[in-house]
Amino acid sequence: MVKFRLATLLKIRERDRDLAAKAVQDVRLAIEKLDNAQKEIDEANQQMNDARKQSSFGAINLHQVLDAQRYQMVLSAQSAQIADHKSKLNQELERRQFSLVQSQKAVKSLEKLRDQRDQTADVQALAKQQERLDEWSSIRHAMTAIRAANETTVDADFDVKRQQG
Repeated sequence: MVKFRLATLLKIRERDRDLAAKAVQDVRLAIEKLDNAQKEIDEANQQMNDARKQSSFGAINLHQVLDAQRYQMVLSAQSAQIADHKSKLNQELERRQFSLVQSQKAVKSLEKLRDQRDQTADVQALAKQQERLDEWSSIRHAMTAIRAANETTVDADFDVKRQQG
């Protein structure tokens, strides 16, 4: 087989593609963690709402209600922070996905070049092999013709000698 001259470049592009895929995966994991944190905040907020509703029955503990409201304000701020981080991560995800697509295109184009070069080499090897077979066939045909001519000559000489004898 003929060596692909761009093999090193193909390896570099494949490595770049793999790194881009890893970067996309990292951002997706970060977004998933933020989603989980948001769910936890939503659950805590719901628990605080339930606690405030329950405290409204019977004797009202003002300290407990104020603590619940303060905690909900903290949860709201955390939720806003998570939304901001998630927005930035989504932008980063789009950028990294674009980079991954570009890397994949570069790898595919080099692989296509390699495949075309392999096909060309195969066609050339087959043509060379066919040329050798044709040459061998021509030689065999010529040898057969020479043998036939020699046998005809030998037979004619034998007939001449028989007639003389």
